[in-house]
Amino acid sequence: MEKPLVAASACLLGSPVRYNGDACEFRPLSRRWSEHLKLLPVCPEVGIGLGTPRPTIRLSRGPDGVRLVEPRSGNDLTDKMVAWAQRTSDDLAGLGVDGLVLKKDSPSCGVERVKVHPAKEGRPTRDGVGVFAMVFMALNPQIPVIEEGRLNDPNQAEHFLARVHFHHRWKVAGQDGWTAQRLMNFHQEHKIFLVARTADAKRKLGRSIAAGFDAGLPAAEVALTYMIEAQHHLNVLPRRGRFAHAMERALARMDLALSSPGREQVIRSIHAYRKGELPRMAPLVLLDHLAGSAGSVPPWLGHLSNPVPAATGVLARV
Repeated sequence: MEKPLVAASACLLGSPVRYNGDACEFRPLSRRWSEHLKLLPVCPEVGIGLGTPRPTIRLSRGPDGVRLVEPRSGNDLTDKMVAWAQRTSDDLAGLGVDGLVLKKDSPSCGVERVKVHPAKEGRPTRDGVGVFAMVFMALNPQIPVIEEGRLNDPNQAEHFLARVHFHHRWKVAGQDGWTAQRLMNFHQEHKIFLVARTADAKRKLGRSIAAGFDAGLPAAEVALTYMIEAQHHLNVLPRRGRFAHAMERALARMDLALSSPGREQVIRSIHAYRKGELPRMAPLVLLDHLAGSAGSVPPWLGHLSNPVPAATGVLARV
């Protein structure tokens, strides 16, 4: 399977495109993860024709709502940015982007808590969203988006990259066209992935598939709705107990003829992980080994470890 495609703010990948002519390279993404992901640089401000270096731009709240302006000249760049963002968002989705990493605090790229300045006097508030980020997320709710600042947290990095790989597998599963059977197979293969991350997503998504086909909707529309709803459910960090529960379910589905001492070792390791005494990778490696000892890894358990460096702790199925 080819690598997932992730678009990112160009400055995070080392391009000197910031307003002051500098970059702000995020090395875990640009250097370590780049071996396992295809990265595509995007810079909205350069995209609408602003130079490097350039005057700063910011979000400003006035009588017409929040606008993107260049305070030095008074130029309003909102309409130009919205138009560019709409075209580029469609282009990125058409290219098959599986995720988007954006520069925090940016008036074009910030995902949350971006400064919004009053049109005249007063203090800025931290309740804005960058114009490009806002447009992309509105047009492509099925594609996970995150700011680079959150990727400094290993748990958030793991969860985001797991969502990226989940989207990538969905994209690959439907590359020859969606059918009801293909979508149900995809859902069945990823049940443990969903159980590990959210309490009721598996059940609700199964109902969503059934409701879509009962209503006579095209398979591609049902599949897109499935991924939009799945990413909504996955937009919350999972808890340790949910992962432990999912691993116990995975163990229960294995052939009971597999090594009894091996099963006991996995159970002890899962319990230790649940109590915080072991990292999650410890029981997962044992699960993978136990499944492999039977001669082949079951499809619902296969590829336990994502092809992303172990330091990120990213998991494909669990």
